[in-house]
Amino acid sequence: MKFFNEFLKRIIILLVLYSISRIYFFYNNFDNFYPVKILEFFEGIRFDLSAIIYINIPLFLLLLAPLNFKSNKKYKLLINIIFYITNIPFLIFNNIDIEYFRYTQKRSTTDFIQLIQLGTDINNLIPIYLKKFWPITIFTVLQIWVILQVKKIPNVNYVNSFKNIAKSFIIFLVSALLLVVGARGGIQLKPINPINAGELCNSKNSNLILNTPFCLLQSINQNKLKTLDYFKQSEINSLYNNYIEKTSNKQDKKNIIILIMESYSKEFIGFYNESGFTPFLDSLMKHSLVFTNAYANGVKSIDALPAIISSIPPLMNDPFITSSYAQNKYNSLPEILKKENYSTSFFHGGTKGTMGFYSYSKKAGFENYYGKEEFNNDEFSDEVWGIYDKPFFEFFYYQLNKKNEPFFSTFFSLSSHLPFTLPKEYLEKNKIKKNIGIRETILYTDHAMSNFFHLAKKESWFKNTIFIITADHTSPYSYNKKYKNKVGRYAIPLIIFSGDSSMQGTNNKIVQQIDIMPSILDLTNYNKKYFTFGKSMINGADWAVCYRSGKYQLITNNGILINSDEKYQQFSDWQLNNEKQVNIYDKKILKAIKQSFNNSMINNKMNYEN
Repeated sequence: MKFFNEFLKRIIILLVLYSISRIYFFYNNFDNFYPVKILEFFEGIRFDLSAIIYINIPLFLLLLAPLNFKSNKKYKLLINIIFYITNIPFLIFNNIDIEYFRYTQKRSTTDFIQLIQLGTDINNLIPIYLKKFWPITIFTVLQIWVILQVKKIPNVNYVNSFKNIAKSFIIFLVSALLLVVGARGGIQLKPINPINAGELCNSKNSNLILNTPFCLLQSINQNKLKTLDYFKQSEINSLYNNYIEKTSNKQDKKNIIILIMESYSKEFIGFYNESGFTPFLDSLMKHSLVFTNAYANGVKSIDALPAIISSIPPLMNDPFITSSYAQNKYNSLPEILKKENYSTSFFHGGTKGTMGFYSYSKKAGFENYYGKEEFNNDEFSDEVWGIYDKPFFEFFYYQLNKKNEPFFSTFFSLSSHLPFTLPKEYLEKNKIKKNIGIRETILYTDHAMSNFFHLAKKESWFKNTIFIITADHTSPYSYNKKYKNKVGRYAIPLIIFSGDSSMQGTNNKIVQQIDIMPSILDLTNYNKKYFTFGKSMINGADWAVCYRSGKYQLITNNGILINSDEKYQQFSDWQLNNEKQVNIYDKKILKAIKQSFNNSMINNKMNYEN
C-alpha cells in the first residue's frame, strides 16, 4: 500500500503543476478566450489526469508490480530516473504552449515535433526564446525543480509469502482498474479525446481545458484523413467543382510577382484602419485593386505557401508540407506557368530547410530557389532566421533583372518574425533604442518593400507585371479589439497591383489565400483545365474556409459557420456571440469542401492530367 501511496503522491504533484500551468496559460492568452467559468479549470483536471496516467504507466508498473526487490537501491534509482525522463519533457512542452499558442491558436500536436525537425533554425532560436520569454523559462525551471525534489521511495522488508504476493496482486489489480478509468477520463463508452473538451461545463474554451501532453499523445498515428461520403460526385460538382477551365483564345502573359509578407495582419495596414504601420503599402493600395474582406487559411507560415502557390488549404491536423500526403501530385502555379514558357523562382532569406520551403518549392515546380546561401553574405544576417528584408529585397530585384520574360516569382519576407530584430544602421537612423516589437518590424519591412518598388519601377518589365501582395498569416500580437477574436485572427491584406495601373478600386468579396492561384490564372487568361481548392477572386464564389483543432470555420455573407464533428453552429458576428439559424446552403458548401479535400488527398487526385 505504501507504494500505491507514493505513486498517488506523484500523480497529485503533477496535477498541481499542470493546473498552475493552465492558470499561466490563461493569463498569457487572456484575449483568446470567452468569459471563463471556474468549472473549465476543474474540467481540465480530467484531461490532465488522463495524460499524466498515460505518461506514467512505466512508473506504475515499477512501483506497483508485485516484485520482491523494490527496496534495492539501484531499483529505486531506476524508478526516479524513469519518473524524471518521462515527465520533464512533457512538462516543458506544456509550458512552451503558454506562448506558442499565440501563433498556432491550438494546443501543439505531433506537427510541432515535425516542425522543429525542419532545418537548423531551432539551434539558433532556443537560446533567444529562452531569454525573450524569461518568465516562462523561470516558471518551467521552477516546475522541473519541484519534480526533481520527488525522490523518496518507501522502505519495505518484503517477505516472499503467499499472503504478501496475493495482497500485492490485489492492490495492483484494483489500482490498475482505477488508472484505466482515469486514463479513459471516466466510465463513459469511449475514452476522451480533444473533441470532448468543454462537454461537461458547456464551454467553447477547449484549448484552455486541454493540455499539450494530452494533445500530443492523442495525435500520434491519428492524423490520417477519413473518407467522407456526404454527397454523390455529381452533387459535389454542382456545389463545389475543383476543376476550372477558362475559354480564351489569347493568353495574356504578364509577369507575375507574389509578395508574401510575414505576419502582416490586416490591423497593421493603415488603408483598412484609422492608422497603421505601412505608409508605403497604404500609398500603393490607392492605385491597386484592394480586397477588403480577405482571410488567411491558416495561422502558420508552413501552411501559407501551399495555400497561396498550390491552392491547398490546411484542413487537417498536420501541415501539408510535413504530412503523409506531401508526395501527392498537385497543380501549382510554377508547374503550370513553366509549361507556358515562364521562368519561375522562389525567394526566402532563410537557410535551406526552414519550414520545409526548399523541399516544397522543388516539388511545386520552381526552377530556381534563392535563400541565405545564395545571398552569400552574412554581414546582412539577423543571426536568427536569415537575411534582413531590405538587402534581400534588393537581391530579389537584381535577380529579377536577369530573368527572361515572362517570369513568375515569389518573395517570402522574414524580418517581421519573432524575435523581432532590426539592422543596427536602421535602428540608429530612426532613433529606435529598445522595445522592438512586431509594429517596428512591420514599419521596417514596409520600408524595404518601398525601396524594392522604387528600384523596380525604373525597369522595362515593371509595366508588364502583376504584383499580388498578401500575408502568410496574421501576427499573434494584436492591439485592436476588433481583431481579437477567432475570425479577426485570420484577417489579412490582399491587393493586386498592376505596373500599368490597369487594376484599381476595392472589392468587398470574401476571398482567401487559396483563391490566389486561380485568380492569377484567370488574369493571364490561362485556357487549360486545372485542379484547385480555391476560386477566382475576380469571377468566383464568395467564401473563405479554415480549420483549427478539429473545428472548421466557413466565412460567408450569411455569417460564420462553425463545424466540429457533425455539429454545426452559425454566428452573425466575428466574436461568435450572436448565434443564428444555420444556413442550409452554407452547410452544404462546407460539407462539399470537407468531402472534396479529404477524398482528393486520400486518393491522390489533386491535379488534372490531360
